[in-house]
Amino acid sequence: MTNDLKLPKTYKTLLMLALVFGPFYWLAFTEDGQRRTDLGLMFVLGNPEFNAALDAFNSGLTEARLRELFPKLRFQCATGANPFGDRLCGAGIGSFNQIPASSVTLFFLGEQLRAAKVVYRRSYHRTVREWARQRLALRDNSVHPALENRQDSREVMAEAVDDGALFVRDGELARTDEPALLWLSQAAIDTRR
Repeated sequence: MTNDLKLPKTYKTLLMLALVFGPFYWLAFTEDGQRRTDLGLMFVLGNPEFNAALDAFNSGLTEARLRELFPKLRFQCATGANPFGDRLCGAGIGSFNQIPASSVTLFFLGEQLRAAKVVYRRSYHRTVREWARQRLALRDNSVHPALENRQDSREVMAEAVDDGALFVRDGELARTDEPALLWLSQAAIDTRR
């Protein structure tokens, strides 16, 4: 009895097709593949990453410290009244914690950070919500006093963090909604009451 170890031609053809079209399918048609393709494109275009734990931000952060922590970001700043202070700095980014994003804006009152806003790509809204839920699931579930009796018909997820709260739209985004994740310090929340 002889063992025939030759692979059938049909099997080899199907294997080659899978090797060629499998990665293409993953990159083009799956959510994870599209995200990784977008991140690769942002890297090639030279857009910097903003890998920050917004839930750990606090009012003690200064512009100088943030520039030191994120040296690749090219912040452009302007002085003038804004919703959270008297100075703001913005920079274009390629990603926020491995999620494709377009910009970050930091709001200062004097030298103290009061708020931060990350604008991400609309198609990654669900990914940002999940990132926020995962980060906040590890924290104490006590409700922030300023958020306790909130009646919000716009379905905004507002979760307390060490210094302030994180805000992101909880449902699907409408055409007019900006895809943004917002951190407000406790000081900014107190002044807006």
